Amino acid sequence: MNLDPCPLCGAAAAVEVQAQQLKLAGLGTADLGFGYCASCGHIYQVRRASDDLLAAHYASFSNYTCFDPEAARKAAAGNLTKRLLTLAEARAPKGIAYEVGCATGYHLRHFREAGWEVGGCDPSPKAVAQAKEIFGIAIDCGMDRETLPGHDDLALVLFSHVLEHMVDPLAALKLAHGALRDDGVVLLEVPCATAPHLVPPGWFAFEHLHYFTQASLTALLAAAGFAPIEFRISLKAELYPVIAAVAGKSAGPVVPKSDPLAVAQSKDFLERLLAHDDALWRRTAGRLDTIGGPVYVWGAGVHTAQLFDRTPLYSRVKGIIDRDAQKRGIRMGDHTVIGPEDFFGRREDIPVVISSFAAEAQIAQSLAAAGIAERNIVRLYA
Repeated sequence: MNLDPCPLCGAAAAVEVQAQQLKLAGLGTADLGFGYCASCGHIYQVRRASDDLLAAHYASFSNYTCFDPEAARKAAAGNLTKRLLTLAEARAPKGIAYEVGCATGYHLRHFREAGWEVGGCDPSPKAVAQAKEIFGIAIDCGMDRETLPGHDDLALVLFSHVLEHMVDPLAALKLAHGALRDDGVVLLEVPCATAPHLVPPGWFAFEHLHYFTQASLTALLAAAGFAPIEFRISLKAELYPVIAAVAGKSAGPVVPKSDPLAVAQSKDFLERLLAHDDALWRRTAGRLDTIGGPVYVWGAGVHTAQLFDRTPLYSRVKGIIDRDAQKRGIRMGDHTVIGPEDFFGRREDIPVVISSFAAEAQIAQSLAAAGIAERNIVRLYA
């Protein structure tokens, strides 16, 4: 089995610890492997989807567009935005804040209100159009390699839960280095490989190619020519622990080295993570076992693909429902995704399994409001 070399240190020393076979909406089946580098300890997808499949996923189904523009205009800054703004105000010079992978510009809207000039880029034409329509922010359509080389005067380059999605985060940080003015800083937040007992089922996800520790993040920044100014780990900030970092330009890049201590720490973390993850999926499978007969599944995302891979649910599915119009009519395994209006119109007395860890309560409320009987609303994580 061929495993990908480490994207941080380049070593051909990958160790696979978990495999996933995912039936992805509109994309077919992806065979993935997750593990770590036995040279530097970096945790990453050691067998990942092809570049073409990843590009199709982001272009068609996971482009982070806005469902409710009016609500977005009125929304106060969320916790993530507040964390980023707090670090930027404390550690970055004022000037142009440029966000890579900014989606519809939600963070940038709040940075602008705090007195920054703002700009950004995103590969989704729909997200770019919504940024202009909703927030009046003109952003570039593309990603770092297309847009950052045109800048050399940025005060801040922001990566908010973006680096973990990138095939080559080191190359992206090097581009950010070149786009920053001499006193500029890079600010990022990514998933943190710590406290495995706090992560939800399916933490190893198709979209996340990297999982960082403070050690691996320090090495990544140093290799791109940055010196860390501050790290902040938030254990319960989101659905899982995250780590934020602010870094300024250093004297020059430092080539990543072998790090036996980091390797040992990653191995220990992964052993505990896998035991925790297996226990969570067994619990989920047990919950599904209490429901007899066929079911509908609400949600055609990656979490549903993981449910199908880690539990016997797939054989009992009658249909898959998703509110995202981009997914309606496409195939997920043997099923065609339908919209909520199609499902509600059928008036079937069949249980609906909510496939979402983050939005389970909200979806349950919407199903109840639409007249679905409580006995037919299946919560897996409440």
